[in-house]
Amino acid sequence: MTRDRTLAMSLLVLFSVALGEHAHSATDPITLGVHLPMSGERAPVGRIITNAVELAVQEVNRNGGIKGAPLRPAFENSGGSADSAAASAQKLIDNQQVVAIVGELFSPFVLASRDRVEQAGVPYLTGGTSPRTTENARWIFRVAANDTLLADLMARYVVEQLKLKKLAILSSRVGVHNARAELLVKVLHDKYGIAPSVRETWKSDDRDFSAQLAMVKADPVQAIIALGETAEAAAFLKQAKALIPGALVIAHRDFGARSALDQAGEAANNVLIVTEYVPQFLDAERQAWAEAFRGLYGTEPGIIGAQYYDAVLLLAAAMRTSGTSREQIRAGLEQLRAFRGMMGDYTFDARRNGLHRFYVAKIIAGQPRLEVVLDEVP
Repeated sequence: MTRDRTLAMSLLVLFSVALGEHAHSATDPITLGVHLPMSGERAPVGRIITNAVELAVQEVNRNGGIKGAPLRPAFENSGGSADSAAASAQKLIDNQQVVAIVGELFSPFVLASRDRVEQAGVPYLTGGTSPRTTENARWIFRVAANDTLLADLMARYVVEQLKLKKLAILSSRVGVHNARAELLVKVLHDKYGIAPSVRETWKSDDRDFSAQLAMVKADPVQAIIALGETAEAAAFLKQAKALIPGALVIAHRDFGARSALDQAGEAANNVLIVTEYVPQFLDAERQAWAEAFRGLYGTEPGIIGAQYYDAVLLLAAAMRTSGTSREQIRAGLEQLRAFRGMMGDYTFDARRNGLHRFYVAKIIAGQPRLEVVLDEVP
């Protein structure tokens, strides 16, 4: 075992001691279903989720499980299509030992499984951000802030705090990024009477953004809002700096990933990133958890690791307070208030959203610096 891994394990043990160690009784395990990609191009995401879930299960079990009963994860591969995702979700639903499901991240796959989950009445926690996944839902809960809130808070920040009105909104045509951009366009129009001066998209495999940026240069704006994949960020930021020096770029979290910032170098300087999770902005315990995760797995937990670790802890808290039946777990999740997770504090509202704030980080010399916390207005 390496020194870093030993340190990481020591930190996790310290967390357990701080919470109070208990011995569990010889009780049957409580099974949590885990609905995640385990093959194909999304397998790396699945590995992060697997690590986070297993780590959280170990944490719960070190602290006595659920009234002495240990948790046990049951993994099902959601595969690479909506049909396979729905079929694998059905396997978990049909397994009567599964009391709740730690669910898919990819919103279209959650939507493909949604009717089955709702009809069967199984608590299902997702990190997916599409507001449609929990719209009028009773059993699906979001361990994240949804895209409607992102659009509302980003628009409020840009217009009310930065006092900007002349904007370019550029996005990938990939569903989630395009959907976020369109939500932002709608909020700007409906709340502030503002239409973007430039609204353009790019294909998911593009790395040449000169055409879109040329349109911005021809009609100068006060800020460029960019919504796209992490792999697109460095090329976009470098080209934006070269073609429109001094342009203010405001981007969503994917452009603020460590890999994107490292590749972009100086081109990322002064870019504003709107995101739910930056460990450096959190308290010492949460920073230590992120460091321990990195030491164990050799990678940052990121928002995916943090929210799926938290999903298990949320389910455990609901079971401890309300019981272990599916109905009791649903009721327990509804009753949680300001539950302390590694990503933030969770309270599920009537729309089943658990988080209600974003951070704005300014990138300075490759590192995020907190500009402001954007809280949802009740």
